[in-house]
Amino acid sequence: MSTIPRTNSDDDEQFSTMEFIYEARRPLLIERHRKLIDEMESGLSDQLVTGEADNPRLASMLKQLEEDTEQGRISEVIKTLAADAHYKDATLRGGLVDELCLLREQKGVEVATLQLHVIGVYRRVRTLVGSRQGEPPSLADLRELPAAMLGRLINPIAPQFGTPGLTESLVYTPSFADRCLRAIKRIRKTEHGAIAWEDATGEPPLSREVEEPLERLPEEERRETRRLLISDRIRSHFYREVFLRFLSRNDLEPREVEAHPTVLHWLESIETTAHLYPFMQGQNAGQKAFRLSQLLAKIVQIHEIYARVSLASQHPTYRDAFQSRKTRERLNLMAKDHYPVLAVTPELTLSALLCPFPAWVEWVQTRVEAQDFVLPPDPRR
Repeated sequence: MSTIPRTNSDDDEQFSTMEFIYEARRPLLIERHRKLIDEMESGLSDQLVTGEADNPRLASMLKQLEEDTEQGRISEVIKTLAADAHYKDATLRGGLVDELCLLREQKGVEVATLQLHVIGVYRRVRTLVGSRQGEPPSLADLRELPAAMLGRLINPIAPQFGTPGLTESLVYTPSFADRCLRAIKRIRKTEHGAIAWEDATGEPPLSREVEEPLERLPEEERRETRRLLISDRIRSHFYREVFLRFLSRNDLEPREVEAHPTVLHWLESIETTAHLYPFMQGQNAGQKAFRLSQLLAKIVQIHEIYARVSLASQHPTYRDAFQSRKTRERLNLMAKDHYPVLAVTPELTLSALLCPFPAWVEWVQTRVEAQDFVLPPDPRR
């Protein structure tokens, strides 16, 4: 909307003379109308954007926004904000204000019409973002959305858990990301939680084949070894219950999958209603908190190892070696070469836990059915 169309020319310079002049004048044109547009945009409220205000004028505006011509204008503005290099580091509000200033300068559009445009853009983006992050953002959140992220709304990429590109397929506002990071920290911290793999019903029995060799060990060493074996048995049983039974394609009901927009929403549901999940039943509150923290860390860990394998498979060193090999074998080859692990950054953690829950469930089920689901050991065991 705000760029001058390029013409065919033999001139190899980056900008034609007219483009150079336009670029020099662009900030001046925007500043000419900024105060007016800023005041108009600042006067918007959540009720205006959600359409919940009981206002006859708003009802008329919302009806007008449904017209094909207005829908086309809204789409054009969003495409411009997503693609124009001027807005690659701008927020949605910053880019939108600039575009409206240029629209008023170039076409003399009335402020009332511009207000209709901005409400329409915010409403469209709010709906799209809400469907992606699982919660509709407030107007304040929308304003801070990076304009560059709009491209992910216009041309969505199917999220692929366990790949380096998962981050680029997700859409969320900065404030939503902050809330998620706080939730992740809360679940990980597990105040008043247990500190080890224990069962409320007591220690599970070990088989005779395991118990008899332990009797030959010194007492202190026997107790510690037995404790580790029991801990490993409890841990393994818990993860089998989650990944092989609860998430089984034959057992998991579609309504359970559809109930959770993201993996993190599912974990928060377990946190608040643990008694509804069979793999949490029979445990006291402290043990439930510990298991949930371990499950969260495990999902991130699984994403990291599969993303690492995916990244390595793109390199010529492994491309041929990985042929016809499953993930565990590929990891063994990489371990021999001391292939570095991926840094578990907040971004990687967010991408794993904000993966859409249905996509993640499908990924787990497919891997399990293909007998290519690798469950790594707990870190720092």
